Amino acid sequence: MKQGEEQEEGKHCSTLAKSATELIESLIYTSDSIRLFPARWRSIKNRLEQLNSTLSLLSEENNLELTDLLQDILSTCRETQLLACQCHDDTYNRGNLFLRSDLNVLISKIDCHISHLERIYASGVITQTKSSALVVSKPGPGATRDEIRFFLRDLFERLKIGDSEMRIQSMCMLNEALHENEMYVKIISHEEEGIDLLVNLIEFGDCGVIEQALETISTIMQYESHTNTLVIHGIISPLVKIMESGKLSSKERAASVLNKLTENCNNAWSVSAQGGINVLLKNCSDTDSSRELVRLSCEILKNLNPIDEIRNFMLESNAIEILSKLVTRSNGHDEAMQIRVIELLTTLSNGEEDVVELLVCVLDPSLTRYTNKTREVAAKSIKHLCFSSKRLVKKLIRSGFIDHIVYLLRNCEVSMQQTMLKAACYLCRVSQEAKVLFGQLGFMSDLMRIIESKACEHEIAAEALSGIISLERNKKKFIQGDSNVARILKLLVCEEEKVKKDLLLVLVELSDSSSGRRKIGACEYVKNLESLAQNDNPEAKKILKRISGNKFMGILNGIWS
Repeated sequence: MKQGEEQEEGKHCSTLAKSATELIESLIYTSDSIRLFPARWRSIKNRLEQLNSTLSLLSEENNLELTDLLQDILSTCRETQLLACQCHDDTYNRGNLFLRSDLNVLISKIDCHISHLERIYASGVITQTKSSALVVSKPGPGATRDEIRFFLRDLFERLKIGDSEMRIQSMCMLNEALHENEMYVKIISHEEEGIDLLVNLIEFGDCGVIEQALETISTIMQYESHTNTLVIHGIISPLVKIMESGKLSSKERAASVLNKLTENCNNAWSVSAQGGINVLLKNCSDTDSSRELVRLSCEILKNLNPIDEIRNFMLESNAIEILSKLVTRSNGHDEAMQIRVIELLTTLSNGEEDVVELLVCVLDPSLTRYTNKTREVAAKSIKHLCFSSKRLVKKLIRSGFIDHIVYLLRNCEVSMQQTMLKAACYLCRVSQEAKVLFGQLGFMSDLMRIIESKACEHEIAAEALSGIISLERNKKKFIQGDSNVARILKLLVCEEEKVKKDLLLVLVELSDSSSGRRKIGACEYVKNLESLAQNDNPEAKKILKRISGNKFMGILNGIWS
């Protein structure tokens, strides 16, 4: 064909496409007002919208097959127009059975045209679509559901048959719309074609399209009611593949989506079945992984951990060794990641001594690669893993845990002090060795300072002191302090009941020795004890009975009679 003839043919193709588009748009408008078989007319309308979106992407190049198809489309549209007019004017006179059959034939023809047109695109016969083609304008505020569906379907067609540039442009518009109006999310979640297309783009699209498609999925995931739709349409498999071999930014986004999905344990098996456990552990051990990717991988593994079979598989895959190395090689800039790794280690571990040693090491103040927040999480993990085991408690004490408690109590913020004080209370209840070490390290003075400051953790400090003081050597050391007994008696006036009870327990212990009784009896604040005894406080009466033989306290003999 000569150049002039090719240009003429191209114009003819363009004219046919324009005529078909104009007729289709008219039919879309007309179909809304037809009352006979409205469901079938809605089905025709949906197909016409899809066909119209596809036609809008045509280039003006010469193609005989395309010209023939456009003529067939135009013929079908005219048939549809004729039938629409007859239905609208009630002039169709062949009866409902024939009308239903005619409508079904039209639906089949339009489906064939759509499929034929998409095959032409897929074959590469049309080598270039119009990347610069205008996308249907986004509906404004107050748009109807049908207007939004038409806009979305136009975007879907461009995503199916457009080139990379057009796909990215369409995805950007889609994401913008999803962020602005929840109605778009609801509609796209109920459009099976749209969800399937997104899953397909994530699995087979190029990098730019994958990034945008993942953002779309992330936006849909913000609405929990639509999450199950994504799972049903197979979103988990491509997400795992991206986490295995995608670029870093795509891995992070895919991990974020997968983390949200695995909050529901029902999806855990799907992740495992796709080889997700090995992929997640590989990301944790890979030195090229970002902190965010490691953090999210640990979050996902933690979500999967409650299922025994999956947990056992993690352990068999050396998860504890991988995570332990990750903790030791990280630094203070990795705080969020450190915390997630430690939390995961805690849920996986059965109290392995190597894990306990690692957690105690995290508390070591000489290691600057760990932040106070990370240390606080490690301390809570130690409590969770060790405090129910006598063997591990002994391991803790001999690993320097008590030294770390004392240091951190003196140098950290309130939340860490509370954690350390709770640990100290427990250790004093279950271990004489712990009491000895606390006494040697001057911990009783720290506790007195906290009680007197009336800080929010002073109740815990009072309980810890009553535990430590029960050891004879600690009792002697405390009494030898010039003002310790007087400070305790002075505090009895204004303290709340819980603290007052623990302080009285301390005084009960002190009154068990002659030097303690002398100190109590000689103190000017013994009147506070007398006041409590007069109010029938049993501990106060007990203490006063013990010191009643003291020659300085003979006048008190009648108080408890």
